Amino acid sequence: MPITPAQVQAAQVAQHAAAHDIAPQVRLLAGPGTGKSSSIEERVHWLLSNGTPPTQIVAVSFTRAAAQDLERRIRGYGQQHGYAHVQQVRVSTLHSVALRILRQTGLLAAFPVEPRVLDDWELEKIFDTEFGERAAITQKTRREAIRRAHEAFWSTGVWNPANYIPPNPPISLQEQNAFQAFLSSRGQVYACVLPGELVRKCVDAASAGVVNLPQLFGASHVIVDEYQDLNQCDLEFVRLLATTGVTLFAAGDDDQSIYSFRFASPAGIQTFHNTYPNASARALDDCFRCTPAILGAAYNLVGAYADPIRLPKQVSSLYATANPAVGGIVHRWRFASSQAEATAIAASCRDLIASGVSANQIMILVSSVPTLGHPLTNALQEAQVPFRPPRPTPLSDTAHGRLGLALLRIVSDTADYIALRTILGLRTGVGIGTCSAIADAVHNSNLNYRDVFVALLPNGVFAGRALSALQAARAAVSQVQGWLSTDRLVTRRDALKTLVMTTLGPAALVDWSTATDPLPNEMMLGELQRWLAAPTDIDRDRVLVEVATRLGEVQADPEQVAPVVQLMTMHSAKGLSAQVVFIPGLEEALLPGPKRAPYPGLVSEAARLLFVSITRARAACVLSFATHRLAQGTLMQQTPSRFCQHLGGAFGGRAAGLTAQEVTQVAQCIASL
Repeated sequence: MPITPAQVQAAQVAQHAAAHDIAPQVRLLAGPGTGKSSSIEERVHWLLSNGTPPTQIVAVSFTRAAAQDLERRIRGYGQQHGYAHVQQVRVSTLHSVALRILRQTGLLAAFPVEPRVLDDWELEKIFDTEFGERAAITQKTRREAIRRAHEAFWSTGVWNPANYIPPNPPISLQEQNAFQAFLSSRGQVYACVLPGELVRKCVDAASAGVVNLPQLFGASHVIVDEYQDLNQCDLEFVRLLATTGVTLFAAGDDDQSIYSFRFASPAGIQTFHNTYPNASARALDDCFRCTPAILGAAYNLVGAYADPIRLPKQVSSLYATANPAVGGIVHRWRFASSQAEATAIAASCRDLIASGVSANQIMILVSSVPTLGHPLTNALQEAQVPFRPPRPTPLSDTAHGRLGLALLRIVSDTADYIALRTILGLRTGVGIGTCSAIADAVHNSNLNYRDVFVALLPNGVFAGRALSALQAARAAVSQVQGWLSTDRLVTRRDALKTLVMTTLGPAALVDWSTATDPLPNEMMLGELQRWLAAPTDIDRDRVLVEVATRLGEVQADPEQVAPVVQLMTMHSAKGLSAQVVFIPGLEEALLPGPKRAPYPGLVSEAARLLFVSITRARAACVLSFATHRLAQGTLMQQTPSRFCQHLGGAFGGRAAGLTAQEVTQVAQCIASL
């Protein structure tokens, strides 16, 4: 690595200075690849080394996936430094923290058992569809829009907040009332809440003086990762936690705030010192990831579309002063058609792999899967490039995967009402009307939802299709009663196959067998549950590594198994990196796109999204647009994105991908890093 030990040491001095800051609140502004995660790991290590009990440290991130990654980093770093009790450091989402506080205060008494936060599949397949059934709203997009209007309110505290694009026509008062009535009823029947509800409940209770959040929080130090991803309700929740005696360490970067669709706002980190006047300000400016050409293009763009209160940066690439220096490569290409663009990218990937570049060190990031995904997929297939398609369907989003997951959730928690509802509704021939009618009957007859699956059914309540569906679900649930999460898969494999067959039919059984037959017999059911719930192939492979480790076996690093080019959305690339990144489709219709174009703040966010995408690259980044693109079967002229003028150079006409000389230059650049 050309980055010298002296450079590494100087960068670590800044990272450790931030991690060891004794101020009651610390804001760490960390640009891409500057060591934010390392500072958080060192923060935990420093607190433990100074006698802070691990149970007094809480680290949070916005999403489950981000929290899991944060947990892996903290656990690994702590164990490297000999802290076996680092396992007791609590790492979770803000939703989980809010759930624990509400549990302690008894504010969950309205639910029959502790409620579960619905995931995306459950929101779409269960909540939204049943709401549509109740309110006679057949349009999927309208049901989602009504829910999102309420999520916007929970996230911000106001209706129609900034950065929320209201649907046309606007949500009516009648629709609002219908949604609130449905949520109140179904929330109690199914013992569930929607994302955002829990944090809002905590904030409202604390604001009303009903609860003392710092006391209930039960920790003296809170570390918030990706602070720029918090919405206004999250920010208020953190502020209430940090009011008395709780030290706050907030790390993030306003240039990487790209989740306004989740109502995140960069203003939280930008105005941190308005909220916490005595806070310490720290910054990490040494970028280990991106070469100078890549970093220069990215910051040129984000500076041109900066928010009025954007925080100033002095981030620079360590490769600029490394020994030897490495400049990096940025190509800017203009194509006559979208087909030529896709073919050139696929051929470039093929030739890079042939030159020795690992496929999993190549990313293709797209702003629109419907527009860009299909031609790229076809071109990659024709070029015989191994790749992972954008938005691959998680196993838990298939019928057989979700059924297996629901059954195993019942094994680990018999009071998982949503899992029971899933088992009921997945059975072939059972429709949303039947499921909704059963839930209504439970509510109207003062029954408990779990009881109708495991206890004696009352006379005269269920009949016809509802009774038949319940009887089938009850039979499935009875099959897993008595199972334990520690049972080995070998003892339950055949029974699970039988349940898939009787519930979903022979085709699903084939899919289930194809997915699960290779799994080790000694895998425990709890591990199988985690494997089924894993959002990506790599996450599933990580579970298998843990199983192999428990069994004393050697398992390959999941990052190195079957390397493939990663074709993914710009949003999903957050937190990842690769040696080479292709970013096609830089056209006005795609980025910023017509939905963002009327709103200057959302245009700035689109620039930040492109900034995040560019800074995933280490050695080389290829930016491109097409002057004509196939849309609805017609080749239509395209306008280059306004961002193309601010990417540090001119776009040149191109008929093909990387030349042999350019491939060699990229490969040499990678070898130099």
